[in-house]
Amino acid sequence: MSGAKGDGGQSTVEYLVVLVAFVSMLAALGAVWHAARDGALVEGAVRAASHGLGEGVTIGFMQDFVAY
Repeated sequence: MSGAKGDGGQSTVEYLVVLVAFVSMLAALGAVWHAARDGALVEGAVRAASHGLGEGVTIGFMQDFVAY
């Protein structure tokens, strides 16, 4: 028996909210797993680095100098 009139389905709604949040978290972790497996995370880190491995020393130095 519910305490107040109209809150009989509150636990069902709360369960649904928690379930959607959990499934969303699992989907996000799956996306990160696939990105790490495919090498997209490493490629992004290399592109975001201020001094890449393929560039000359002067270009890397100038990027670091201008960034700071």
